[in-house]
Amino acid sequence: MIPAGYLLKRVVAPPEYLAGPTITDVCSVSDCVNDDVVDVQKVWQHNGFGVANDPATLWKLAPDIGPGAGATLFYYEAYEEEIESDGWSFDPKEWRPLSQVSSAGVDTSVTPPSQDFKVTLIGYDVVVFGDFLEHSPLSCNHVAAEVAAEVAVNERCLFETLEAAKKAIDTGAFGGGCEDGIYRIFSVSIVDDVASAP
Repeated sequence: MIPAGYLLKRVVAPPEYLAGPTITDVCSVSDCVNDDVVDVQKVWQHNGFGVANDPATLWKLAPDIGPGAGATLFYYEAYEEEIESDGWSFDPKEWRPLSQVSSAGVDTSVTPPSQDFKVTLIGYDVVVFGDFLEHSPLSCNHVAAEVAAEVAVNERCLFETLEAAKKAIDTGAFGGGCEDGIYRIFSVSIVDDVASAP
């Protein structure tokens, strides 16, 4: 996995179309369901992965937001390969090394969490890139509800393992007309006790 960066987001309860006994909140990478407190892509402070290189960038853009103010700091790492799809078909033989998206912003020089950070891995999300980081089909295309019988997601609307996320892509779980674009897998971690927070 490659360090990808950070986002400051709001964790939300699942919308009605995802409601069920297993999903208690949504921690997707994209902002389709659980929005970003700071839209780093809109203010062109995003790196090549569509997120911030370090927490300081986020705190600078949202000086009045701190831990306990309805915002959660997330840290992401990216699987080293990606696959492109029209949203209908996926060919497992088409995985390739990560490419640079056309909207790549600031240099991707991610500052990994230091020992002052408490980082908790909570799962893996499948993220679709077009010109920007755009969608998390598990939540925004209802895939989590549709694949539950085949590939279970956890209470955070994420896959438990990288292998489960890759298997879901390879076996067509996202092939029912999801977004077209470049599919990547991100690990999703919550960062607590952030030393750099205001």
